[in-house]
Amino acid sequence: MPFRWHDEWTQFRTLLRRSFLSKLRNRANLVITIGVSPVLALLIATILRYSDSGKYDFASAYHIPTFLFLSLIVAMFLGLTNSADDIIRDRPVLQRERNLNVRLSYYVISKTLTLGIFALIQCILFVLIGNYALQIRGMFWIDLGIMLMTAMGGVSLGLLISSLVADPKTAANIVPLVLIPQIIMGGALIKYEDMNRNLALVYALTHWFSEHPNIEQEKKMGSKLEVPFVCQFIAMRWSYEEMIVAQAKLNPLTRRQDLTQREIDRIVAKHRQDPGESKRLEELKETLALLSGLEANSVGDLDHYLGLIDQILDGKRPFDRALFKNAAGPITAEQIYVNQKVSDLISNAEMEQSDYRRGDRPNVFFGAQKRHFGIKISVFVFNTVVLIGSTLGLLALLHWILRRQLEVRKG
Repeated sequence: MPFRWHDEWTQFRTLLRRSFLSKLRNRANLVITIGVSPVLALLIATILRYSDSGKYDFASAYHIPTFLFLSLIVAMFLGLTNSADDIIRDRPVLQRERNLNVRLSYYVISKTLTLGIFALIQCILFVLIGNYALQIRGMFWIDLGIMLMTAMGGVSLGLLISSLVADPKTAANIVPLVLIPQIIMGGALIKYEDMNRNLALVYALTHWFSEHPNIEQEKKMGSKLEVPFVCQFIAMRWSYEEMIVAQAKLNPLTRRQDLTQREIDRIVAKHRQDPGESKRLEELKETLALLSGLEANSVGDLDHYLGLIDQILDGKRPFDRALFKNAAGPITAEQIYVNQKVSDLISNAEMEQSDYRRGDRPNVFFGAQKRHFGIKISVFVFNTVVLIGSTLGLLALLHWILRRQLEVRKG
């Protein structure tokens, strides 16, 4: 058994090494692959660097939602173009190795890992340059994670395309057919409330049975911010929603405010509080008030104060107003970390969800909480599961297609 595992590992390692070398061998293509990401980041960020006030600042930056959407489009585009011809080039080798009983699953995994590493490098470069240019602070790892999931979706789609066509030119022609629907139905270029409502399955069925629905029936159709049925199959819809909600809810300021509020609610929910909890409650209220109006002379000072607040929230030190006696200045935490355009999108979704006239809370686009099968699920959990699950599903389909193709040729 140990010897067999050694053989399996050797086979996988050989395929992985060969996959890497095939990418590194073409130096010109490698330079383009690595270089296109920072160029696109700089170009997009420069064009979108605009504020209503004239002088650029993140809080009033007009195009942050657009930049986040284009970041995801770039991630999917790079994933598609990097992988759309890989299997076409490898077909003769695949057939030969199939006769030698080389595991097809190892080939698919090695291809995915190789392309994933290049996608990771591209996403890192894009996020570093784009976020720096547009002053998006404290969101590097979150933005990188969502971009990488989107890029891997593009990789799996590209590999699938590569398995279904016979030449690279055909694969290149199919890429726009895959990418353009992502752009159109991703929720940014055309807002869902402005989209043809007959794309929503429930809405279309309601109108099918009632040519002139009354007011009560209109309410049952749900919100205009609900995602049309056909758009649920668009990967960009899931990643863009998660990216926007993350920017609104997981930025350094709002994340700490929400964490403080949840801790306050937890203590208040207790019917009886001991003296220690009562003291903790007062400290948390002071902390929340401080966060809401936190000021400093520089971004570095803001980060320092947020670090102190983290220690208070973790219970490592008590709240002491003296620690923040110099927390005043021309720069506010809200100005640095909260973008108004993003906040407006989230506020609109929250108002739509809380509309008492609708009865049940609908699952609207940009809603931070979703309800599926009677269970309330965070948008971050649900959308991440959808993105990863769809990528794995496409890779499983790719494996099945390749196996069938090779079996037919072998026969």
